[in-house]
Amino acid sequence: MFFRAHNSYKWRIAAALMVIIMIIPSVATSQEQQIVDIKVVGNDRITTQAIITATGLTVGSPLSESALQEAKEAIESMGFFQPGVTVGTESVEGGVRVIFTVVENPVVKQIKITGNTVYPTDKLLSMMRTSVGSVLNTNTLNQDFSAIEKLYDDDGYVAFISDEYGIDPETGVLTIPIVEATVESIRITGNKKTKDYVILRELSLKPGDVYNKNKLSSDIRRIFDLGIFEYEGTRAVPEAGSTPGKVIITLNVQERKTGELSLGLGYSNRTKLVGQAKLTESNFRGRGQTVNLLWEQTGDRGSSYEVGFFEPWLDKKHTSLGINLYNKLQFRFASSFSAGLETDSSDYNERHKGGNITLSRPFGLENRAYVTFRSESVSSNIENLTSPITSSGTVNSGTLRFTHDTRDMITDPYDGGYNSYAIELGTADFTALTRENESTFFTKSSIDLRRYFSKGGARVDPTEQRRRLALRLTAGTVTGNVPFFEQFFVGGAESLRGYREERFWGKNMLLLSAEYRIPMGQSLTGVLFTDYGDAWGAPAEFRVKEGTNEDLISEFTQHESFSPSLGYGLGIRVLTPIGPIRLDYGFGSEGSRAHFSIGHAF
Repeated sequence: MFFRAHNSYKWRIAAALMVIIMIIPSVATSQEQQIVDIKVVGNDRITTQAIITATGLTVGSPLSESALQEAKEAIESMGFFQPGVTVGTESVEGGVRVIFTVVENPVVKQIKITGNTVYPTDKLLSMMRTSVGSVLNTNTLNQDFSAIEKLYDDDGYVAFISDEYGIDPETGVLTIPIVEATVESIRITGNKKTKDYVILRELSLKPGDVYNKNKLSSDIRRIFDLGIFEYEGTRAVPEAGSTPGKVIITLNVQERKTGELSLGLGYSNRTKLVGQAKLTESNFRGRGQTVNLLWEQTGDRGSSYEVGFFEPWLDKKHTSLGINLYNKLQFRFASSFSAGLETDSSDYNERHKGGNITLSRPFGLENRAYVTFRSESVSSNIENLTSPITSSGTVNSGTLRFTHDTRDMITDPYDGGYNSYAIELGTADFTALTRENESTFFTKSSIDLRRYFSKGGARVDPTEQRRRLALRLTAGTVTGNVPFFEQFFVGGAESLRGYREERFWGKNMLLLSAEYRIPMGQSLTGVLFTDYGDAWGAPAEFRVKEGTNEDLISEFTQHESFSPSLGYGLGIRVLTPIGPIRLDYGFGSEGSRAHFSIGHAF
């Protein structure tokens, strides 16, 4: 009896619970409120419909706390209103009315930008979407700030908008203060021999200037181009200064050995012992000055001397001064390698005594003008042969030259170009076998155009290795009568490879050259080259007659008009402490020849 009664009680409790579970949803549904109206208070220029659309609420949708919070945040994210949007509700027939209370941002009546020195205000305003006459939108304003800061960054500057920006609610003046990072100071470390001012004067970036990372990078390359520092140990480290917007630059440099002494000896059956001694110091007394001394002894043909001095900064305007004095023997028409101690195949030589002085000054970072004055006497000698090209005399001239240099690095460019335009005015007083003493006035005009290309553009790190293409066009012309040695010469290691040194000569010259340089290691570069050009228009007495043996070298037939020759070949460049050593092997219409020299051909 107890067991049945107990089971009946449990059944009744279960039935009651089932009824409660079925009733609860219907009660909750009947008590859930609906939105029957949405109202916005405080807006003037921003339409109510735009605000309601932004909330995502619609009439007839159920009301919930989470929906109201999301709607409030959506209105604030529109950017037109001040912080503190409020939301409330009131019961009305059929449901609930939602009320949003907003305070619009002021209308922009004027935009005032301060602190900008790099870009004019008009340029900055043209980049902004915020405009006069519209309600201030903080979203748009932040985008404007990003655009302005990006403009600075793209051009290498560092700038930011101060937190003190804002709009005056009374006047509607929107003030945007820009803080441009400026150089507070520049420190030099690592230099033991070099004076600080030698480094500092190369910097276009000075204390007080607006900081620019691109300009600083160019300054570092210019310091490296001095040839007295190792690039790997030369770095610029910008650091935060004493106040926001100030930058302290620390230049860490690593000096290289700048003194060079070279000795050379040789022996020739014809001229016996020959020798050379050369001393160069490119950082004399730590002042960035260059001093060079050269002595050569060429057997029984006498000695050669040359003394040079270069001051890169004569005054604060970067005027430079170069002086060279010489008494040197110059060989022409060498059969192999370049002129110098080569004597066995050099029947013709000239002794040049004199000097020159050059003054130059930059105009901007890429342009420079040069004025050179030269005075020398020349005597020539031909052994065992007579030739009408023999001439001796004196030359006095002045040269004006202008250069435009955009190369990324002077010593081994990968990008940019170099243009040189020169005109020389002079007088020559000379004699020749076919002439009596003659004094003439002459002009010599020349151009030298070079271009460099590589994938990746300008090189920042000199240790980076890439393939590159180098092109050169050089041309010149002489008017007036000139002695033989004042003509243009083409042929050999520095011009038309694959031909004898100075194979062609004349009063006109045109040469095109191309090199494809392929890195083969950190200190080795392979080169494919081609040269195409000629020198022509020499006076009749300076031209060799084809098929005769009366002149200096009978096979040196010359041209009255442009008759170009083609040379091509391959070579290697070996990087050494004294610069790239160049060995080229060229092929031409007259055979093939090896050429040895120092430094790139162009």
